[in-house]
Amino acid sequence: MKIGRRDFIAGVCGAAISPVLARAQQPGEMRRVVVMTNVVEGDLDERSRLTAFRDELRQLGWVEGNNVHFEYRWTAASTDLMRVSAAEIVGLKPHVIFVVGTTTVSIMLQHTRSIPIVFVTGADPVKVGFVSSLAKPGGNATGLADFEDTIGAKWLQLLMEIAPTLSRVIFLHSDSRASLIQLPGAQSVATAIGIPLLPAKVNNAADIEQVFSAHAGEAHVGLIVPPSSVAAVHRHLIIARAAENGFPAIFQNRRYTAEGGLMSYGIDRVEQYRRVAAYVDRILRGAKPAHLPVRQQERFELVLNMKTVKALGLEVPPSLMARTNEFIE
Repeated sequence: MKIGRRDFIAGVCGAAISPVLARAQQPGEMRRVVVMTNVVEGDLDERSRLTAFRDELRQLGWVEGNNVHFEYRWTAASTDLMRVSAAEIVGLKPHVIFVVGTTTVSIMLQHTRSIPIVFVTGADPVKVGFVSSLAKPGGNATGLADFEDTIGAKWLQLLMEIAPTLSRVIFLHSDSRASLIQLPGAQSVATAIGIPLLPAKVNNAADIEQVFSAHAGEAHVGLIVPPSSVAAVHRHLIIARAAENGFPAIFQNRRYTAEGGLMSYGIDRVEQYRRVAAYVDRILRGAKPAHLPVRQQERFELVLNMKTVKALGLEVPPSLMARTNEFIE
């Protein structure tokens, strides 16, 4: 059964009106929420998501400058900066930390197992040790997880559907567990259909340039870009190089397609940030992360950039056309 956004928020926040939680929130007390995200400060897409996050909190009664104060740390896919930021955040003693990205969450948890953390992650939070179980997290962290073990296979299937002449596909991953978790599924499909899947690890812009240089001039090459902070920070470079080389590419969320990528299949990240606000609201009112179950994203969207489709000389088959949620012209 699909749960609507308002139903979800009502469910997570239902106890917010109880006497216990009402007493936990002291009138007039300013609450501090620190956001640590994995991209650069100038990332307009991330800023729009954070606006949705704050707007949802405002709807739930948290007004910036009135009863809540927000601070931000932008880590630009740098693990060194993540560690520095995590230490700074712990020193601030916030009421809640909202953390974006699997590596970012992992580092934040290395610095505190007491301050409440609400996360969004593309990895299985149980397998990577963030929580004891999805139903009963048991520690100081909870949130939303958009992992789906079969989505790597789905990316390759969709890519082959729109570009059936591909003879090999690059899997452009980082060291992030959210990135690597999708490799086995994609590999199984590649083996079944008899085309090589070429894993390519990238940690920075120079690595990305090297991957594309190694395949420059080759025909019938596809590209899968799983979730990672490296891909998020350098997405404009990846999109540009894919276009220059004529490589059909599939990405893990809409922002890549909106910025010129061929196609994406993944979750609605703006909706995800709105849903995270429900957890922050509960914790600010006295709930413990240990008792708030981790939720998985249920709805995935397929987005096509029709301008890129035409530039690559591709045609969208009717079956794929019928399943597409959004066409970007």
